[in-house]
Amino acid sequence: MATVIDYLSAPEFAPDQLTESINVPEYRTGRPAQLGIFTDEPIATTYVRIGVTEDEITIIPARERGGENNLNMGADRQAVYIGIPHFPLDDAIKPSDLQNILAWGEDRVFQTLGGIYNQKLGSMRNKHEATWNFLDWGALNGLILDAEGKVLVDLYSKFDFTQHSINFALDTTTTDVAAKNRAAKALLRRELRGAASRGAVVLAGTTFFDKYVSHQKVLDALKGYPGATANPARDEVEDSFTFAGMRLERIDEEFKVRQPDGTFITKEAVENDEAILVPLGTDYFKRYNAPPDTIGNANTAPNPDDKIFVSTEDLPHGKGQEIHTESNLLPICTRPQVMIKLTVGN
Repeated sequence: MATVIDYLSAPEFAPDQLTESINVPEYRTGRPAQLGIFTDEPIATTYVRIGVTEDEITIIPARERGGENNLNMGADRQAVYIGIPHFPLDDAIKPSDLQNILAWGEDRVFQTLGGIYNQKLGSMRNKHEATWNFLDWGALNGLILDAEGKVLVDLYSKFDFTQHSINFALDTTTTDVAAKNRAAKALLRRELRGAASRGAVVLAGTTFFDKYVSHQKVLDALKGYPGATANPARDEVEDSFTFAGMRLERIDEEFKVRQPDGTFITKEAVENDEAILVPLGTDYFKRYNAPPDTIGNANTAPNPDDKIFVSTEDLPHGKGQEIHTESNLLPICTRPQVMIKLTVGN
């Protein structure tokens, strides 16, 4: 008679099937993913070589010695290797997950086990996605941290770039906000150097957004505007607003970051009194996906849709089955100059 351990070894619960299952949902957690800012790029190595030339970062895949060479590096001013961070997360199916809930019959056993797998895989996927979202926001700020606050990549420091910053002076009632918009968009166009884009968006901290939409110049400009677009002179503007050719989105996302002493601090995705102007639909924003940490997948680029790898292993003494998941991702902007900081000012 088949046991539960036998059912756990069924083809339906094989690692490749579980990997396919956990990767079925599209990654849409967080505003960067929803806007499609980053493009996924599978690579066959656990690091990328970043060369800097003419103030532009270009990503060069690492190659095995004696293999195919990379061309057109030009005259690098600096070259460094950046490792792709490794994010493992494990769980297990144990007797307590099954005790007293299995009814008689093979179909019911498979249904119960399938539900338990789906619950555990769904929970682990949610945590991986929350991690990717945290990394995405780090990349947009030029400072990528892990969950414990450790710096993974500081683009501006590492490559000696100074981030563009424009003071919007929103605390001054006479500030010409439309002129500030034009200056920010002009700077972005210069830094894009003619690269194609789908426009741009301002990802605004809560204070920046509120002061922008309630600024006297904005209210005066829209006072007599009869259109259906949200008008802060007459309407409640909650999360998005377009004025003088610039679209702003209010960002309320925040994260709990563990400190060395074990306590947690809250970190906003965007600082409350700041905003980030970023282009959409460019090739400058990449999310590199490295192979999982297994012999069979070494030096092999993952499938484009497989951000999470799943494997299983029976626990000793019939105690159940361990479920191992991992993701190996690094989002990065290869031209940090196109991420323009906007500040409330004094």
